[in-house]
Amino acid sequence: MTLDFTKAAVSDLQSIRSYTLERWGAEQEQSYLDALWQKFEEILAEPQRWRPRDDLFPDCQIAAHGKHVILFRIENSVLQIVRVLHGAMDFPRHLQEDSEAD
Repeated sequence: MTLDFTKAAVSDLQSIRSYTLERWGAEQEQSYLDALWQKFEEILAEPQRWRPRDDLFPDCQIAAHGKHVILFRIENSVLQIVRVLHGAMDFPRHLQEDSEAD
């Protein structure tokens, strides 16, 4: 299985990186991003382990990491990271904005 990221997920990761760097410094920024990548690898290793959230979009699953939630789906042999959102965010609103941008 391969790992893929939507443009929105890449943007989310860039925002997380910038915020963490500005707020907590370079060491914490690197540590948090490394831990996120480890979580992506965990998901890739056992994608069926994570909770389904079909109410957000078809075949959606979620995995929590720190203050963030990773929204992903599996299509064919691709694990697609759709978004990486802060747990306090309104997920449906952000996903609706994505669909309006397409």
